[in-house]
Amino acid sequence: MSGLAYGSAAPVVADTPTRGSAGSRTAPWWGWGGFAGCALLGLTSGLGGVIGFAGVFAFVVALVALVRGHVRWAHLPGRAAGAIALVAAVVAVSVGSALSPATAPVSASTSADQSGAPASRAPDPSPMAPSADSTSTTTVAPSPTGATTTTSATAPDPELEAVSAAHPGTALALVGTLVVKGRGPMTGYSRAAFGPAWTDTDRNGCDQRNDTLRRDLRAVTLKAGTNGCAVMTGTLTDPYTAATISFSRTAGASAVQIDHVVALADAWVKGAAGWPQSERTAFANDTLNLLAVSGSANAAKGSGDAATWLPRNTAYRCSYVARQVAVKAKYHLSVTSAERAAMVRVLSTCATTTPPTATVAKLGGAPLYAVPTPKTSPSPAAPPAPKPTSKPAPKPAPAPPPAPKPAPKPASPATVQGVHPGAFCAPQGALGYTVKGTLMRCTFKSGDIRARWRSA
Repeated sequence: MSGLAYGSAAPVVADTPTRGSAGSRTAPWWGWGGFAGCALLGLTSGLGGVIGFAGVFAFVVALVALVRGHVRWAHLPGRAAGAIALVAAVVAVSVGSALSPATAPVSASTSADQSGAPASRAPDPSPMAPSADSTSTTTVAPSPTGATTTTSATAPDPELEAVSAAHPGTALALVGTLVVKGRGPMTGYSRAAFGPAWTDTDRNGCDQRNDTLRRDLRAVTLKAGTNGCAVMTGTLTDPYTAATISFSRTAGASAVQIDHVVALADAWVKGAAGWPQSERTAFANDTLNLLAVSGSANAAKGSGDAATWLPRNTAYRCSYVARQVAVKAKYHLSVTSAERAAMVRVLSTCATTTPPTATVAKLGGAPLYAVPTPKTSPSPAAPPAPKPTSKPAPKPAPAPPPAPKPAPKPASPATVQGVHPGAFCAPQGALGYTVKGTLMRCTFKSGDIRARWRSA
């Protein structure tokens, strides 16, 4: 009964074996051995697994230190050190998880191989699932486990193959540069959005309509006083129908019209809606996109693209599509998938066709137009006098009928001076001149309630 009161318990110090005891010698071995064992288990998942498993072990040791107050073999003398070790363990687990590779899902066919039973594939509920004509299925011989492996491969795109095989510099190769996308809205479209009609964008002193007529017509005559610009007459071999058409400005020019090969409305929904006004004006007057054609064929085409309209003259289709491709590539206009398919289909029949370039006929170089003078009918010749005979003189022959007067010259339509383009006029067919000397004709167009002065 030396220094302790009766009934008091002796203090117990946990995890503090007497120096030299068996516990003090074995604790570091099993502690660090357990740490090493956990780290080795993590080797199956690489460096991330090693760090993660070691972090888990450290987490458990740190919790013991927090509860018991110390873990001497791990050099954690108190709860503060245990808290620090706990935080470090959480960080190690997080880093290990981040470094560990993701586990790939096991496919149905792999599961079937492992289980020995064939796997069935559920139908794809997606509306965008590949169709039967765009994919092909290959079945491989059964594996030793009895399962059958099925693989799917996308069928080749014949359009892309044709474009890829095209020779550089050809129109077919140029198709590959066009962006494929859907049509945009027609909101905001009008002819006025492309600037005044037939603007002299190339600054050669002549509007683009007459530039195109001089280029595409033959046997041309020019209007005097226009510096060799205005075409009065000519003959067109229509590229769209192969028909021969006579053009005369004085007799009405509706039989021959200037077509925008890439229609303005088609350009609007495929990129031109976002252009500045200057670029739309340049596009509408670019001779690369202008072609003299028959009025009926131009009306039938409307605003169609290569997918919805092609010339009736099949011999010209390659040149027509090549020109469309050249225009769309120059102005970075998009095409629909159906349009691209039509372009490839046509150009595949003439794979060496090259895209055209813009050309403008020089001013002049043709005879001036001469107003034709009406011919007068000649007077009938008087009958010959009868020969004298020995018979009694016959009665005097009746006087020959008087020669008919020459037919009067047809009156040329009166011309009106100082007319204004677009103003109402009468009668239809009347001619007039503006203050600048431009010849105008009084004509109707669809939708007019009265005739208006328009360029002759």
